[in-house]
Amino acid sequence: MKSYVEIWNLLHDGNIASIRGECPGNVSVKVEIEYLCEVLAAESTFIWVHLHGCSTIAYTPFHDSTCITALSQLRDCDFEILSAKNEGDHISVCCTDGILHLKHLAKINYIIIAVGFQNSFHIFDQR
Repeated sequence: MKSYVEIWNLLHDGNIASIRGECPGNVSVKVEIEYLCEVLAAESTFIWVHLHGCSTIAYTPFHDSTCITALSQLRDCDFEILSAKNEGDHISVCCTDGILHLKHLAKINYIIIAVGFQNSFHIFDQR
């Protein structure tokens, strides 16, 4: 999972604006990160991070110990990414107001980043 942590750290200062999909299953995270998108695709202001085989996604706000696991509650969110670290069996993405916990199934072990601009996508596949 080390390489996955590096992807989240690359998205530092980006804003998680939306989380969609099914957990367990495939989850897509929309990260608004304009300065990185300008380098990758001039017409885009966001990146989709597709998590395949996601078995856990949970958000714990700092002000409240209640863990949010329902994707319907995370659908339209506003989490600024500060850093990420490997926690053994999952990744913790530290945000300004809480921590996003992600866990992927061992047998499905990759992330695809899609950078959207106009009507097409470039796919970066890290295995």
